[in-house]
Amino acid sequence: MQANTVEQIAEVQRKYEELQQQFRAEAAEREAAAAAATREVEQRKKYDELQLQLQQMIQMF
Repeated sequence: MQANTVEQIAEVQRKYEELQQQFRAEAAEREAAAAAATREVEQRKKYDELQLQLQQMIQMF
């Protein structure tokens, strides 16, 4: 009976560790996606600013 209990505890620990690893991997994926989205927004903002500057320069001439 004790051996069975020890095996059950070991199985629960293994499943817990697997879930932790899966959670960490998913969190890393979400973090990477958020970072990519942030970079895209920043690049778009820079592009828009440059486009506006170009338009202003064209109007000056």
